[in-house]
This record gives sequence, C-alpha cells and structure tokens, in this order.
Amino acid sequence: MRILHTSDWHFGMPRGTDTYEADQRFFLRQLCAILESERVDAVLCAGDIYDSSVSNADAIRLYNDAVTQICGEMHVPMVVIAGNHDSGARLAACRELLKPAGLYVTGRLTRDVEPVLLGTDAAVYPVPFFGRDEVAALFPEKREEITSYEKAFGVVCGHIRETMDPNRCNILLAHAMVVRAQLSESDRAARIGQAIAVSKDVFDGFDYTALGHIHKPQAVSATVRYSGSPIPYAFGAEETQEKSVVLLDTADRTQRVIPLAQLHARRTLTGTLNEVLAAQDADDAYLRVQLTDRFAGPETLGLLRARFPLLMELYGKPTEATGEANAMTVSQIARMDETDILENFFAELYDDKPTVQQMQIFQKALLEASGEGELA
Repeated sequence: MRILHTSDWHFGMPRGTDTYEADQRFFLRQLCAILESERVDAVLCAGDIYDSSVSNADAIRLYNDAVTQICGEMHVPMVVIAGNHDSGARLAACRELLKPAGLYVTGRLTRDVEPVLLGTDAAVYPVPFFGRDEVAALFPEKREEITSYEKAFGVVCGHIRETMDPNRCNILLAHAMVVRAQLSESDRAARIGQAIAVSKDVFDGFDYTALGHIHKPQAVSATVRYSGSPIPYAFGAEETQEKSVVLLDTADRTQRVIPLAQLHARRTLTGTLNEVLAAQDADDAYLRVQLTDRFAGPETLGLLRARFPLLMELYGKPTEATGEANAMTVSQIARMDETDILENFFAELYDDKPTVQQMQIFQKALLEASGEGELA
C-alpha cells in the first residue's frame, strides 16, 4: 500500500486580523492532486488538525471540506488523531458513524489501541496526545513504574507490541515530542513541553512511526519521522524550510518526501525605511520588517502596510532605555484604543511618553469628537 503521512494543519490559526485559510486551501488542493497522481491508498494525519481546542466555524468548515473530498469523493481512507491543540472529544464526535465513510478518528487514548487495518498488509495504531495520568489510570498495575512521560509512552507502546501481527506493516501514528528533534519558531507548545519529551527508543518495533507535533519535516531515525506542518507558520528558520508530506510504501518500507509549494513565501527584510520600501519581490510574501533607523509605531506600520499588504511584524531600532528593539504586529494595531495609539505615536516620533497635561487635552478632544463633551 501507498500511505501518505501529514500533520499539524492548524486550521483556524490567526494571521493578524485574518487566518491562513487561503494558504491551507492551497495546500489541500496539492494534497488531493498528490493522492490522485501517486495513487495513494490511505492518509495519516498525526494531530493538530486545529490550532485551538475551541475551533471557529471557518476552521471546522475547512476540515469538513477536506475530509469530504478525501474520504467521500476520492474514496481514500483517512486515519486522524488528536494533537495537543485539538479537543479530542470534539474531533472524534460521531467517530463510529464516520468509519463506514473511511474516516477513522481517535481523540482519546484507550488501554487497548484498536488498529485500523488498511488493505491486507498494513495496521495503523492511532495514539492521540495524552497525559501521564491518563496512562496511570488505564494501567493501574503499572502505576508505580510510570514515573515520567517517557515511561508512560513506553507502557502504551509496549502494550501495543504485545498484540501486533508481525506479518503486517505495523505503523504507529502519534503526536509527541522526541528528544533532540529540531524545533521551529512556530513550535511554541513544544518549546515549553520538554518535560514530556521521549526518546526515539520508545518506538522500537514499529515498521514506521508517523509523528506530529514538530513543524520542521525531519527523520528522527530510519523508521521514525515528522512530516512537519504543510505551510510555514513563523519567521526565522521556517522561511527557508521546504514543507512536505511523506509517502510510505508498505511493500518495501521505502519512504519518499514530496515537497509542497506555498501560496505565500515568508521573508524578513532588514534596513532603513527607504531601503525596505524599495525592496523587490516582497509584495506577495508574509513579511517581518526590522528597521534600523526608526522606532516601530502605528504610523510606520501603516506606511509599510500600504506598500506590503502582507506585512505581519515590524521591529524598530533598539530603544535607549532597554537596548531592545520595539516590536509591533498587525494584531496589536487591531487591539489598540486611542490612548494606545497616542502613546505609540509619541514613542515613535519622540522616544518619550505624553505628559499628563497632553493626555488631558487628548482625552478632552476625544470626548468632544464623540459628542459627549462640550466644545470650548
């Protein structure tokens, strides 16, 4: 069988005052084209379908569109697990009703992990993101030995191995942080989750371990791999990462990485305001701008946004007080009230704060403009 491994879609992730839906739909069109051209027999998605456990309507519709096309129209079965960003209960709603349609969703860990049998030669063991206490509750006889997350993962995998059919290609589908895996800036949860990192040794015995959680595509070992996120969700290292999916052939256990094109690139521009404004080939990219000659503020951000519609982050020159670059994002502007804007205006132009008298004059002007104050 030819099985495609993907993960970390993060539907609903905010992008300033918008989301990445256009980029994610661009990925889904590529995914379906790959399924057709490569004659893929099944899809594995290793968690983090959503970016939040409370998904918005647009994100839910996007997921529904994806599985409807893959399972309903293309008749390609799909095995999905919940990641740490997902709500396992919500994701796995109506799971028994969905199985006949070819959609196998696991939102919660169980003692006996039921394999999804694909064709005659493959068995997929879906292990969603879980907590150590869950394993201790499922395996009370081993509570004393479950002293770490690694021990808990070992108990889960060891129990699976006891019932595996050696004549099949046994695949573990999991959402986990592996020790020494290379992180990206968008791996925000993984950076603070080192306490639940496990060694690659816990996956010994499986013919292939399809992992989610880390956004950089990478092979941890010959049989353990992260597919990575399908699009870059941060600046820095992800600006140059080639995103991809993995195609596994269960007949000979070979793996092939298939690159994914991007609707929008990510770029960081550094220089003076005039140098940045003169930059070429950046109009259709998500941008982070680092100015060397002025502070970051609403006025400068507005000027740059007029030139670069997809500007997301602006960093100004370091302030004298802290020696650190001040930063501003599009989402910050959306949350600002009039007082915030005035304070940023003073910081940008004068590297100072408005005086008490200036703030009183400003507040009076706001009241008069709104019709709540008396004109002088």
